[in-house]
Amino acid sequence: MSEEEQGSADAGNPVEGGAVSETSVQDVQTAQATTSLTTPEWVSDEHRGFVENKGWQTTDDVVKSYVNLERQIGTDRIPLPVEGQDISQWEGWDKLGTPETAEGYELAVPQGYENYNQDMSAWFREKAHEAKVPAHMAQRLHDAFVERAIGQEKDMALDQQRAFEDWGNELKKEYGNSFDEKVGLARRAVRAFGSDTLVDLLNESGLGNHPEMVRAFAKVGAELSSGQQFKDAEVSGSFGMTPEDARAEISRIRANPALMDKTSPENKVLNDRLTQLYEFAHPDQAA
Repeated sequence: MSEEEQGSADAGNPVEGGAVSETSVQDVQTAQATTSLTTPEWVSDEHRGFVENKGWQTTDDVVKSYVNLERQIGTDRIPLPVEGQDISQWEGWDKLGTPETAEGYELAVPQGYENYNQDMSAWFREKAHEAKVPAHMAQRLHDAFVERAIGQEKDMALDQQRAFEDWGNELKKEYGNSFDEKVGLARRAVRAFGSDTLVDLLNESGLGNHPEMVRAFAKVGAELSSGQQFKDAEVSGSFGMTPEDARAEISRIRANPALMDKTSPENKVLNDRLTQLYEFAHPDQAA
């Protein structure tokens, strides 16, 4: 072999005995690198499919993906409650805006409801804090609560007023011109047999205006008006009637047609009542 031929062999030319060319070595290295990229050795078999689906070929690709993820969602994340954990003890409530104490809720009274009972506001704060309601949500719930509560109060007041009017109209239709007289008899009967507590109860509850209550006490008053006990009570002033009150009632009785109608069941009661009222209206002539 010549020196030239020997040099060629040393340079990597194929020689007898299985020598490999430079091109063949590069092909093998490329194949190995390709296999390493498509099937990363740095990931476990458990996560290999996930990595391949993401198209990550190097660990640097994974880091870049994570950096982009943090930029999108941020690093100040709120941990989710653990399964089975008491949700009221979750540490994320303060980050959502729930104050540490019930007093931490700054609840403004909605415009137009300045007369709202602040005791109810304190109650709402306690309940909102027990439920871990964030502050901005608590204000909205509080406004709706106040408007609803006061709206119901107004509706109840209107319903009661309409009921009183209906009761009065029912009695006026039933008693006609005797309405004032019947109501007067009922009131006197209440004062004669009832205490101040009963009077307050009837006035505050509105039951004193109920037709059944007026009818019952009007009958009692009519019975009393025909007896000496009622007469003595009025003359003694125990019912608080003044001569002016007596004269005013005399005028009302005189306007009642039943006073002159002897067939009316009220005729005798009204005439007896007039006699008593005359004596009370003119005490100097009663003797």
